[in-house]
Amino acid sequence: MQKKIVWGVVIFLALLLAALLLLKSFWQDKVITASVQPAAAAKAESFLPAFSPTVSANEKLIGLITAPVKILVYEDYTNTFSAELAQNLDKIKNDFGDKVVIAVRPFVLRDNAASMEAAMAVECAVAEEKWTEMRSAIFTAVRTNNFGADKINAEVEKEGLDKEKFAKCLTSLEKQGIMLQVAEDAKQFSVYGTPTIFVGNELVVGARPYEDYLDETGAKVEGLKSLVERQIK
Repeated sequence: MQKKIVWGVVIFLALLLAALLLLKSFWQDKVITASVQPAAAAKAESFLPAFSPTVSANEKLIGLITAPVKILVYEDYTNTFSAELAQNLDKIKNDFGDKVVIAVRPFVLRDNAASMEAAMAVECAVAEEKWTEMRSAIFTAVRTNNFGADKINAEVEKEGLDKEKFAKCLTSLEKQGIMLQVAEDAKQFSVYGTPTIFVGNELVVGARPYEDYLDETGAKVEGLKSLVERQIK
C-alpha cells in the first residue's frame, strides 16, 4: 500500500512538473510574440524599445557624429527592402544636411553566404575609405536583381582597391565573427530583421516611405521625413 502511495505521488509530481513546463513555454511564446509582432505589424507609429543603441564615432558614418539627430540602420546588403531604404536615407541626408548623421550596421543572416559576403565587402572597403561606394554598388545590384561576386570584383577594380588585401580581408574569420556578433547584439535593441532603423531612440521596422502616407485603415503614417523633422524640433 505504501509503495502504491509513493508511486502515485511520484507520478502526480511528474505530471505537475510537465504541466508547469508546458505552461512556461506557452507564456514565453506569448511574451516573445507580443514583443515582436507590434514592431513588425504596426504601421502607424514608431516604437520606444526598452534599450536603444548608441551611435559612436568609430563606426561607419554618413555625416558628422556631432549632428543633433542620429540615425542608425541595421541592414542586410542582399535585402531588397534594405536597398530601398538606403535610397530614402540618401534623401534624408540631402534634405537635412549637417543636422543628421547616419550610422549603418550589418545584420548578417547566419548560414547565408551571400549576406555575409556582401557585408564583408562593405567592411573590407573601410580601410581604403571606399565603403560608401561599395555599399552603394551592392545595393544598386540588389535593386536590379543582379548581385553577385562579379559586382563586388567590378567595384574593387573601379575604385582601385588593393586586390590582394581585399581578398584576404574577405576570408577573415575574425571579421566574419564580428559581423555575426553585431547581428546577435542587435536583438537586445528589439532588432530581429532588416531593415530596422532608429531615429534618435525611436525604432521603425521596415522600409518606411519617405513621405507621409495612409495605411490600409486610412490612418496617417509618418514618413521618414516627418519623423526626422519632429526629432529636429
